[in-house]
Amino acid sequence: MDMNIPSGATDKCEPGFTYDDGPHAPSHWQGVCNAGHMQAPIDITKSEKISIPPLPPLQMNYQPANLDMVNDCNHYLIKLRFPANQWLKYNRKPYRLSEITFHEPGETAVSGKRPPMSLQLLHLSPEATFLIIEVPVVAGKENPLIKTLWEHIPGGGKEQSVEGVKINVMDLLPADHGYYRFPGSLTHPLCNEGVTWFLLKNPIEMSEAQIAQYKKYYHDTARPLQPVNDRPIFESK
Repeated sequence: MDMNIPSGATDKCEPGFTYDDGPHAPSHWQGVCNAGHMQAPIDITKSEKISIPPLPPLQMNYQPANLDMVNDCNHYLIKLRFPANQWLKYNRKPYRLSEITFHEPGETAVSGKRPPMSLQLLHLSPEATFLIIEVPVVAGKENPLIKTLWEHIPGGGKEQSVEGVKINVMDLLPADHGYYRFPGSLTHPLCNEGVTWFLLKNPIEMSEAQIAQYKKYYHDTARPLQPVNDRPIFESK
């Protein structure tokens, strides 16, 4: 399980896509972005409620790791990177937490509403399939871990590893891990499908100032909502 996705560190900030109008707008994204039938993000308006069990729980065992941040200017992302691990299990399968990315606003909507921000935990299975857990962020009290993170954001295209600064992903999660689950895709080109998505039902808080600080780097980085089509959406209860 030592496979990982590229860091995004680069010498050139020349993104090949944009979130706003123009020749590289979402309607012109490459790959399966405009051809697939299970694209993400979506607006969850109805779901099938199932108890845990039989719906499997998210078995999270994230451990403290050295802070490793990338300012991925070609994907409009601030990212946290993680060493090889098997910190998540779902339905008895282990997953590696590869990175955490931030989006403003959050991508997945519920009943037409998106949160002010979200973070997405991107995992890889041994077979290199993706599992993404999206954590909604709402404005509230200052988040101590986010305060530390924002103090170490590197310049565009750069990666920064900070010795002696440990972060624990558990500090970026709500206490209740209830979720929505649905099949989807990556939300930037090439929009590969076959991704298992989880949206946590409970948010975490950041202060208004922390959200504003993030927007100085990247803002409006949520892909337009995609047709739900006939995909199954489960909700834990």
